[in-house]
Amino acid sequence: MEDGEVSIQRLKEIEMPMVSDGNTVISMTPELKCCSGCVFSGQPNTALESKERHKSVTKLSGLILFYLIVILVETIGGVKANSLAVMSDAAHLLTDVAGFSISLFTVWASTWKATSYQSFGFNRLEVLGALLSMQLIWLISALLIYEALDRILHENDEVNGALMFAVAAFGFVMNLVMVLWLGHDHTHHACRGTVHHQHHDDRDLATEEETSLVPSCPKTNKIMNINLQGAYLHVVADLIQTVGVMITGAVIWIKPKWLLVDLLCTLIFSTVALSTTLPMLREIFSILMERTPGDINIDMLESGIKGIDGVQNIHDLHVWAITVGKLVLSCHVKADPGTSSNEILSEISDYCVKTYNIHHITIQIE
Repeated sequence: MEDGEVSIQRLKEIEMPMVSDGNTVISMTPELKCCSGCVFSGQPNTALESKERHKSVTKLSGLILFYLIVILVETIGGVKANSLAVMSDAAHLLTDVAGFSISLFTVWASTWKATSYQSFGFNRLEVLGALLSMQLIWLISALLIYEALDRILHENDEVNGALMFAVAAFGFVMNLVMVLWLGHDHTHHACRGTVHHQHHDDRDLATEEETSLVPSCPKTNKIMNINLQGAYLHVVADLIQTVGVMITGAVIWIKPKWLLVDLLCTLIFSTVALSTTLPMLREIFSILMERTPGDINIDMLESGIKGIDGVQNIHDLHVWAITVGKLVLSCHVKADPGTSSNEILSEISDYCVKTYNIHHITIQIE
């Protein structure tokens, strides 16, 4: 969910803004001019979207299968070796499986059309799924920390260092395979792109913010690649954690009496897992409370709109997020007499797109 971190392709969605004069709502034409590099198209490339969706489903399904195999081996091996560190690694992988499943569900839900009762679509299901995943992390981490502290305070049973090392080595190999499998997509598909989404009967164009990790890429990628990008980072983190478990197993293999190392490893991994949920919790809270996103300075936004020719005043300005990266703006604008409503709307929309990457805009002209 960002707070100073490098953004990995944030999805931006655009909907043709509407202007209301009294009780009359006027939709802007599809030819609305935008910032340089943007093209508003009313014809979605459904074949390309289907191809990208199929690739994402294949990759995410493969990751889930790989992880379930590793979880099974590490759970059995961790119990037999009596190693909490191995079992904590398996538990962490289980939370990753939950996250991948949410991403897979998000890809599927992205095909759902908005309805009269769900006018914004079903994007917020991703937020609810992330909340459930976070609760699972809390539960598992709390149980592991409790077990580790209990073993520290009481006499420890022997840990089979050799078996612990072997199981961790298996997990390392499997994670390395997954890193290499996703590596090609991470290198060549972490770019900006376009995706079309149907909102009622209007065709919208979604564009992605270019990641600073890849300064120049062709605009051919879809929202599904964001899920693959996140999955790649998870797998790399899991690979590093597995190396830590391998080192712990090697230490206990060489020094069988150093059982405290296994417990310390468990405490460290569980604490790190809990700490990683804090940014996610803040993001979820902000979205569900419809708080103005942290990267939007509402005072500067208001001043910028007031500075547009033909705008006398602005009130009832609201900016919120439907889900991460999908921002919505609504406001009332008092225009100078005789000013064209369409011209004002065009300038305000262009300003919001170029300056704040807000693309879903509804404005009432008074």
